[in-house]
Amino acid sequence: MSSENARQWLVLLQETCTRLGSPHLDLLIDQTGCQEDLPTGIGQLEPPMPFRLLFEGMPEEGISHLGPLLIRIEMAQSLHRFWLEELIEAFVGDSRLLALVSPWPFERLAGYLQQCLEAANGGVVGVLRFYDPRLFPLLLSHVLDPQQQSQLLRPALCWSWLDRNGQPCYQRGEGASAATPDVFQPIELSDDQMHRLGCASDATVTMGKLAAELPAQWQAEQRFQACYAAMLEADAAGLLTSAQRTAFVRDRVHGG
Repeated sequence: MSSENARQWLVLLQETCTRLGSPHLDLLIDQTGCQEDLPTGIGQLEPPMPFRLLFEGMPEEGISHLGPLLIRIEMAQSLHRFWLEELIEAFVGDSRLLALVSPWPFERLAGYLQQCLEAANGGVVGVLRFYDPRLFPLLLSHVLDPQQQSQLLRPALCWSWLDRNGQPCYQRGEGASAATPDVFQPIELSDDQMHRLGCASDATVTMGKLAAELPAQWQAEQRFQACYAAMLEADAAGLLTSAQRTAFVRDRVHGG
C-alpha cells in the first residue's frame, strides 16, 4: 500500500462521515505486534479522544495491549483528524485498521463489539478476530451465516478497510438503533466454519510458499483469493497434510 492509498482512504472516510451525517468515526486497531504505545499517546490528546481496550474484562485481559483498541475520532476536531492521518500513514502496508461509522454511544458500542469477540466451537470459547481487516470480509462472505453476519453489521452504518492491494473497501451496515433491545446471540461456530477460518491462514502461508510460481501480474488480493478458493476445495476434498494442500493449490492456480 502506498501513501497515495492512505490519502485516498482518509478522504473516503471523511466523505463517508459527511454523507451519513456522523460527527465521528470509530476505529478498531489490531495491536498485535504493534511497537507503539497507542493508549498513552491517545491519552495525551486535547480534547480527549474516547478509547477502550476491548480485551479488558475478558479472559484475555492480561494481553489487552495486543488486542483490539477502539477509538472514537471527532471529525470536527483538527487535532483528531491530524492524528488519524498520521496513524493511517504510519500503518501503510500493515493491515491493522478497520473503520466503522456508528450512531451508538461510545461505551454502548464498545460493550457490544466486546461481545462479538467471543465465539464458541464445541463448547470451547475463543477470540473471533473480526477486527483484523484481512479476516473481516471473509467472515461476511465465506464463514458466518446470515444471522451471525447481522451481529457484526447491526451497530454500524458502514464498515471500511483497505484490502491487500491497499484499495479502500466498503460494507454497508444495518445501523440499528442503540435504543432497541439487545438481540445479541453468542456466536457458535460449526466445524465447517472453523475449517473455513483455518483455510484463510493456510492460504496466507501458501501464498508465501508459492510466491515465485503465482502469475506475476496478480496483485496481493488476487493471489490470496485464488489461494483461498483452492484451499477451500482442498478442505472439501479431505486433504489434510500441508504438502498435499500446497500441491493442490499449485495445481488449481496453474490450471486457471
